[in-house]
Amino acid sequence: MQRRGFCISIKQHGIPPGISLVEVVVAMGIASVLMGISMTTMHTVMRSERETSKAVWLGSSFHRFSRLIRSDIHAATSLEFLEGSTLSSPELTIRKPGDEIVKYRIQGNRIFRVVTRKEQQVHQDGFFLPEGSHAHFFQRKRLNQAGISIDEPVQAYDASEQAGSSNNSTALRELSIVSAIGHDYRLADIQIKQPKKETN
Repeated sequence: MQRRGFCISIKQHGIPPGISLVEVVVAMGIASVLMGISMTTMHTVMRSERETSKAVWLGSSFHRFSRLIRSDIHAATSLEFLEGSTLSSPELTIRKPGDEIVKYRIQGNRIFRVVTRKEQQVHQDGFFLPEGSHAHFFQRKRLNQAGISIDEPVQAYDASEQAGSSNNSTALRELSIVSAIGHDYRLADIQIKQPKKETN
């Protein structure tokens, strides 16, 4: 007697076919790579934005400081340096008409400006220099000039840096702000009109 085998086929309509474990692993790998690229890009963009904002802020601070110290030196009646050193001094005291005294002081990478009138402080400013900068005040008596010299660090990258090496050297760039003592440039453009002679 011979048995007949039979099989039952069940068809499921509307249900998608299953996903293999290999496909899941591949999809997760691709998603991880894309996420890593996105995070790296976002980090680079945010770092570039911070550096740009810092550079703009430092530039604005330096521009305002340059304008103020020029104006103060131009209007000075006398200058005083710390310990009488006119070549390299961390402090500069400017005496102006009307019992006004402006004192500049260098402390690290910051420059402080304090204005006093009749022995009362009326204003104070703070200016920032790039980290690693060195500054000092000086006077050129022969030329009747005074100012400030700033050694600003500059990153100098060599060919090994571009090849992936982390070796870099720091160079210094010298910046100077020099002004004539006691000459107010704001009065230079004023022209005195001569009276016209009457002719008969």
